[in-house]
Amino acid sequence: MIVHVPALLMLVGIAVASIGDWCGPDSSWTLSEAGFTVAGACPNDPASVKCCIQAACTDGSGQCLDKTRNTCTGGTFKAGLCPGGDNVQCCQKAATPPVPPTPKPADPFVAYLRRLHQLATQYGGDRPANQLVMEWLRHEEYNTFQWKALIGGVDDGFTTHVQDAGVTSIATFRDPEYGLDIKISHLGACMNGVFLEGLASGTNTNRADVTGWGGDWMTFYGEWRRDSDAEPSGGQYARDHMANAVDATTFKLRDLVEDADCFNVGMRLRANPSLNIADEMEKVLASGYKSRMKNFVEGRFGTATNAQAIAKSMLLPGDDIIINAGRIRLVQQQGGLLVKLPLWLSDEEMDDLTKGFADRLFEIVRLETAASG
Repeated sequence: MIVHVPALLMLVGIAVASIGDWCGPDSSWTLSEAGFTVAGACPNDPASVKCCIQAACTDGSGQCLDKTRNTCTGGTFKAGLCPGGDNVQCCQKAATPPVPPTPKPADPFVAYLRRLHQLATQYGGDRPANQLVMEWLRHEEYNTFQWKALIGGVDDGFTTHVQDAGVTSIATFRDPEYGLDIKISHLGACMNGVFLEGLASGTNTNRADVTGWGGDWMTFYGEWRRDSDAEPSGGQYARDHMANAVDATTFKLRDLVEDADCFNVGMRLRANPSLNIADEMEKVLASGYKSRMKNFVEGRFGTATNAQAIAKSMLLPGDDIIINAGRIRLVQQQGGLLVKLPLWLSDEEMDDLTKGFADRLFEIVRLETAASG
């Protein structure tokens, strides 16, 4: 503490100076007090009376201490930065190293995306870098004849470019909200579909839907028909088993998480080509996951009434022969060759089924909102 020297000179015949300084006999000094002493600062007091001063080092790096009476705990003394004799030196504490951020389970996936985007930018070609990244993510599992018919094939040249760079595929990453292992190839294939096809108008459906939630909904329908003797209500079956973390259906909670993220990110990248897929996924995995279901349901379906109509549209034949053929194939994969196809349901059965779909979606949104506080 810096001494107000003029004030000290005014104090005659007493041992205590003013303004927070300490002046007293040697025997009364407390050695733990941070500071150093100066003789002659109290000329009207006995010779044994000295002034104890606290001062910062001239460069602000520490505290001036008398090194003969104090230790510099956790640091070292440095000369030349303090007033007084050679015994008064600057106690500079060692800097506390910054605590590194705790790695998150999805960090390797984001770094993986960032590397792929760099390679896509280097590669060039006539396809956007984000699209090339999505194609790489799907190329091992979702580049079959059926997928090529649905949204086109991947750029094989870019696949070779990535392989030549020594990059290998990552299969999964851990979702920060639900703790599920997200299947990256499905996420990439669905995002690729959304990026290319966009949003269908009104309550119609399109190929983007088939690559994500719509394809899952078709196979889920087949599972219900397979189990319909025991569980005849499609609506109750959907409320009980769709997007459930414990049921091993083809429309698990993990699938819906992938469908939601692929839609939300795919639509943003489609709307703004200057965005980077790695940055957008990092936002989702940092905090965006807290509203992913709300954003997905509102963005794709809007209201519960629309969700019911869109779910119905996804199950019934339309103008797209590729979707029509794929629907039959997916339903029969789960329900068998003699399965009752969706167009054979009665109006009551279809309404019950699609209401269960909408009920389950909006229940998940409510749960997410409640968890986010």
